[in-house]
Amino acid sequence: MKKKIVILFFLTILIVIFGLMFFKENKFKKEYESLNGEKTSNGKKYMKITIPKDNPVVYSNYEEIFKVLDGTGIIYFGFPQCPWCRNAVPVLLESAIENGVDKIYYLNNLEDRDILSLKDGKVVTEKEAKEDYKKLLKKLGDNASIYEGLEDESIKRIYYPAVVFVKNGKIIDNVTGTVDSQEDPYVPLTNSQKKELKEKYNEAISELLVCDVKEKC
Repeated sequence: MKKKIVILFFLTILIVIFGLMFFKENKFKKEYESLNGEKTSNGKKYMKITIPKDNPVVYSNYEEIFKVLDGTGIIYFGFPQCPWCRNAVPVLLESAIENGVDKIYYLNNLEDRDILSLKDGKVVTEKEAKEDYKKLLKKLGDNASIYEGLEDESIKRIYYPAVVFVKNGKIIDNVTGTVDSQEDPYVPLTNSQKKELKEKYNEAISELLVCDVKEKC
């Protein structure tokens, strides 16, 4: 009887472990694909996208993101409802998988951003940013985007999608948005636009993977 209980116990543990692994692998896929064909608040349709089941996306937090910024890795800032992100993510994953990237650290920090406006020539804070977001902007420095509409290039913001490539504590590339020729994010990228965007990711990943004589890989 005891032997059966022990066997059942270990079988339960294995089921839980494999269940958690399956959930982790498919969470990002489900999160983004669940919006396929759904309508936005302004009546537009979310673009239909397909996310590979075996993708390298890892859900992350600020503590982990800060470690990556001091080390080496790829960080993706975005959120599933972002139409620009929905164009970029499939291309990013295709590039990453083809180049053997095993991890892309993902952080959805949309709600952490501040909301600023320009009134009578003065910048007004309508919503305060969270402290970790402020710290993130400082660590990104000039690699963060200029906050549009404030007429002050010293004020930064994260616009989505933002894919940051870090090597040995140095940001070697930051691909924000998709391609310049895309004007409407609800219109899927053309094949030539996808190729252009993929080349951006490929170049950054190639630089990330190349090891110099003095560098550790």
